[in-house]
Amino acid sequence: MKIYKIVITLWLLSGALVLAQNDEPYIIGVEDILNITFWQEAELNSEVRVRNDGMITLPVIGDIKAAGLTTAKLSKSIVEQISFYNPGISQATVIVSEYNSKVVVISGSVATPGELHFEKIPNILDVLREAGGALPDADLSGVTIVRQTNGKANVINVDLLKYIKSGDLASMPQLQPKDMINVPISPYGTAGGIVTSQAFQGKDIYYIYGAVGQPGVKTLAENIELTDAIAAAGGLTADADLKNVRVVIKDAKYSTVLKFNLKDYNDDGRPARYVLKPEDTIYVPNRGTGSFVSRIPELLISSVATTIVTTIIVNALDDN
Repeated sequence: MKIYKIVITLWLLSGALVLAQNDEPYIIGVEDILNITFWQEAELNSEVRVRNDGMITLPVIGDIKAAGLTTAKLSKSIVEQISFYNPGISQATVIVSEYNSKVVVISGSVATPGELHFEKIPNILDVLREAGGALPDADLSGVTIVRQTNGKANVINVDLLKYIKSGDLASMPQLQPKDMINVPISPYGTAGGIVTSQAFQGKDIYYIYGAVGQPGVKTLAENIELTDAIAAAGGLTADADLKNVRVVIKDAKYSTVLKFNLKDYNDDGRPARYVLKPEDTIYVPNRGTGSFVSRIPELLISSVATTIVTTIIVNALDDN
C-alpha cells in the first residue's frame, strides 16, 4: 500500500512540473491542426493542417509558413500579409485544435494503449497515467522506448519501478515526439514487484522452508529481495537445488506459485529481481527430493481456511 501512495504522490508532483513547463509558448509543428478565425471577416475562417513542408494554405494570401512559429507569431504574420489585400483586417486568432506533432504511442500492459497527443510531451509516468495506468500484470521494471533516429530504431530500457521508488523523476529518459513506449507483461503475472493484490494485506512476515540454514517464520523487511531473504535465513545448504526454488504468493482468493532458477538468477540476473510480499512462502528443495506440488498443503498451513489454492507454475527461467 505504501508504494501506491508513493506512486500517487509522484504522479501529482510530476503533473505540477508539467504545468509549470507548459508556461512556455507552444511551437507549431507538422501535422498540427489549426483553427484560424478573423472576427472582422468570418467568411475567411479556416481549419487547416500543417503540411510536411511546414506551410498552410489560407484564403486570399495562399501559402504561409506555420511550423516553427508560436500561435502569436503566426497570427501576426497572417495579419501582416492579409492586410495588403484587406486593410480592414487587423486581428487573426490562431488556436491549435490537435497537437499531432507531439504524439507518442504506448502499447502493452496498459488500460488504453494507442496514440496520445500532448501540447508538451510529459515524462513517462504522466504518459502512463494518460493511458489509464498500468494493468495488474505490468512489469514496470522492463519498460522500453523505441525511438527512430536517422532511419534506425533505437531501444531505450527504462526501469520505471526504480525511479518510482527513488523519487528521482528528473533522471528519467526524456520522451520525444513519435516515441513508442511498451509496458511488458511481468513474467510473474503480477504487477512488476509492487504488490500482488489490492485486496490482500498480510502480516509483515515470510515463511522459508527446505534446504536453508534457519528455516521458519521471518520478519519481512521492506523491499527485501528473494536472495536476501534466503541469506537472512542462514543461506543455502550444500545440497540445495538452486534450479527449482519456489515462492508461494498468498492472495485474497488464490495462491500463485513462482519457479526460480537461482543459479541463472545469481549468474546473470535473469529474470528481473523479485521483491518479497507479506506472507510469501519460500521453499528451497534438496537435490533429489520429491515433487514440490505434493508439498503445497504443508507449505500453506498458514493460509486462511477460505483460500482457494491453485498452482500456476511460472517458468520465468527454464533449466536451459
